Amino acid sequence: MTGFDTAAALRGRLGERAAVWEFLRLFAAVWDLPVSPAVAHERLGPRPPAALREAYACGTPLDPRGASVEDGILEFHWADPLIAETAWGIPLDGADLPDPPVVIDTGSGWQPYVDRLSLACVDFALTAALDHPDAPSNACELAPDQVPAAIAGLDRLPLPDLPMWVELEESPVRWYSTPGGLVRTHGDGWVWLWVRAQTAADLDSICATMPEARWS
Repeated sequence: MTGFDTAAALRGRLGERAAVWEFLRLFAAVWDLPVSPAVAHERLGPRPPAALREAYACGTPLDPRGASVEDGILEFHWADPLIAETAWGIPLDGADLPDPPVVIDTGSGWQPYVDRLSLACVDFALTAALDHPDAPSNACELAPDQVPAAIAGLDRLPLPDLPMWVELEESPVRWYSTPGGLVRTHGDGWVWLWVRAQTAADLDSICATMPEARWS
């Protein structure tokens, strides 16, 4: 399915977590994400949140180690340790909610990440697509005065500003799309912009809209 419009597909499915899982299954197929290994039920503990069980079942690119509890947090996802020592978790006092909030620890304690697990899973899937090896992609750093023009033709995904999980100082993370393309920015002032496209032609088209960018 070329020309996939990620922002429009997600915007039409935000109402319920089941619809978000539907989006994730579609997104994984379109962007050729690897299927997450099955996680044994016992790795999720005796009473895992229903939303977390569903997230694994729909193929969300979560850490296959499952989940563990520490200091009142159900940890369920970890960054590549070669990149960052970052973990995501669900506070136990909110684990019974239909779509519980998610917190993040980049090494200096837990802080809010996003208020719905299903939206955290969307962010994980977007990140996996952006990091897909051998896919049409590019990146550039933009000066503050270049940013408005660079994002003017992009459609902002209906996600909040997110912490940058590699370096908090490089927050916020924002996601955008065009038909056939994904764009992530991070930073305030000087901004890094990352592009992933479905085809080489899509990548050329997106990059051409930012003639002042110095692509890497």
